[in-house]
Amino acid sequence: MKEHEWMEKHPVFSLNDAERHFASREYAKLFIHRQVKSGELKAVGRGLYSTSNDSFAIASNIIFPSYLSFLTASYLYGITQIIPIRLQMASPKKRKSVEFEGYNIEFIPLRDLWGYHKEKMGENEIFVADFEKLLIDAFAKPKEMGNFEEIEKLFDKTQKLDEEKLKQYLIRAGSERIFRQVGYLLQKHRGIDISGTMSIDRNYHTLNPFQKGKEINQKWRLWI
Repeated sequence: MKEHEWMEKHPVFSLNDAERHFASREYAKLFIHRQVKSGELKAVGRGLYSTSNDSFAIASNIIFPSYLSFLTASYLYGITQIIPIRLQMASPKKRKSVEFEGYNIEFIPLRDLWGYHKEKMGENEIFVADFEKLLIDAFAKPKEMGNFEEIEKLFDKTQKLDEEKLKQYLIRAGSERIFRQVGYLLQKHRGIDISGTMSIDRNYHTLNPFQKGKEINQKWRLWI
């Protein structure tokens, strides 16, 4: 019973994890072999095992810290209509992707690994970007959003926004470019003006990361 309790408390674990728990590599191998054979465990990529069939929960527990972000998080928030086949994990470093149950779990290096929370998804728990952090991540790694239209959807009024938290997150991220991009779209779509939150220099940036704009917005010093 204790062995199964340990296994169920670890959504994803490796042979090394099992060896540390059982204090015997040979017994850990035997235990895993028996559980896989009985169907209690599933292999998740190379050298990883899980009792769960939930790809989102598995993705959230392969690397710590890491969290679901980008287009995957947009789907979880009910913003994009694109059903993901890629589960995009913001992580401290790149790791080989993992195929599981028709999903491709990808690990996308991100410097700022904060601004996420744990939430219940069915019987499992996942780690997902706070909505305010997703707005920043989307501009930090725009290609992971697919196109500018998917980024702009995040600024619609469909999702509740904590303005003060977003301001603090922008200050913490410290990117003047992202501050301008987020600030412009907030004002355009929600009528929220955060222009006094950070100072901006006299240089110009591009609003759309995928193409240069044709006009200049003087307030935000952006090509739009």
